[in-house]
Amino acid sequence: MVEHVLVPFDGSPLSESALEFACAEFGSRTITVLYVVDSHTDDTAAIGWGDHPSEWDDWLEDRREHAEELFSRAQAGIADEYGVSLQTGVAVGRVAEMVLRAAAEYGADLIVVGTHGRPHLEEFVLGSVAESLVRQSELPVVTIR
Repeated sequence: MVEHVLVPFDGSPLSESALEFACAEFGSRTITVLYVVDSHTDDTAAIGWGDHPSEWDDWLEDRREHAEELFSRAQAGIADEYGVSLQTGVAVGRVAEMVLRAAAEYGADLIVVGTHGRPHLEEFVLGSVAESLVRQSELPVVTIR
């Protein structure tokens, strides 16, 4: 039985759909939304920090504040409609790796993630967090598109 659902959340329409599904289907369970700061894929990384450590710290703090804004929007815009109180988490690293690590740390039973639903060859060529989670997770992964 599912008791704890982890939803990777970046504020995109796909992550919003995943969260809405989780709230609708598992609203009486614990739902944690996770924002992952990935300096390799974050659009602000290239302009956000340089060589000085304080610039990295400032950029990372900005990303954490961004996550809190996303969590507020997720709570007010989605979870409140289902009467769900979300738990939140922020991780720093590669997205799929951090989602799997967070699932273990939080004791999640299920991961719900949005996906573009691309054809298999395109997913293989482009890479996909959802695809990585499906392949690597020991937990069930529900993909929403």
